[in-house]
Amino acid sequence: MVSAHSRLLCLAAGLTLSALGLLAASPARAQLVTFTATDSGAGPGSTPVNSNAKAAQFDAAAALLGPMGLITFESAPVGPFTSLTVAPGVTLTGLDIAGSPQKINNTPNSPTIPARDGFNTTLGGAKYAEATGGTLIFTFAAPVQAFGVYFTGIQPFFFQDTLTFNDGTSQSIDVPAGDATSGGVSFAGFTDIGKAITQVTITATNPAGGGDFIGVDDVRFGPVPAVPEASTTVSFGLLLALGMGGLVVAAKRKKSGARTSP
Repeated sequence: MVSAHSRLLCLAAGLTLSALGLLAASPARAQLVTFTATDSGAGPGSTPVNSNAKAAQFDAAAALLGPMGLITFESAPVGPFTSLTVAPGVTLTGLDIAGSPQKINNTPNSPTIPARDGFNTTLGGAKYAEATGGTLIFTFAAPVQAFGVYFTGIQPFFFQDTLTFNDGTSQSIDVPAGDATSGGVSFAGFTDIGKAITQVTITATNPAGGGDFIGVDDVRFGPVPAVPEASTTVSFGLLLALGMGGLVVAAKRKKSGARTSP
């Protein structure tokens, strides 16, 4: 006859095996998902329908991870830089095809053909990061799990522009290019749930020689760390001060009472 204790052991073993089977059958939760699209020939003032739709898909997916940050470069100083703080905890560094600093622009380098060189994509804005070949490297003090960016001026006959990063292994995403002669607007981004990514590099230079002149704007990243509300901090400090004051008063009263008691 099987005892009640033995039946419980058998039941526990069966549940454990079932759980292991479910874990083996379920897909891994952490995975890299990419979002890319392009609008050939799109220039300033036009609506990049494909890129906007893909950016919206990225935004919806990234929002599930937590609050996202946005870099529009509107508060960045115009001119060359080698290292620039572009958001709290985010540093942008870069060198162009000749090893010189990259630039923050507020007007296209080629105003007559901006779709082939680069321009601002922020509604109502003017500034953007211009990569004259070379690289742009975003470094995050707080690791991120999602990154997305608008590109302008990418042309396929130069070479393949890329987004690269390390999530435990080296990853590379090809940035879609516009038309070979007219350029355009592109969006490229990714979510990488559960990973800790501290750098994302945009490469616009061919190791064999040559560079693509492009614009970079409206950079999304996150999730960003939550910032305590000022009112909460003040209230807590006030309560702490009042509490300490109360302890001091109580101590004085106790001491005074000890003096007057018989």
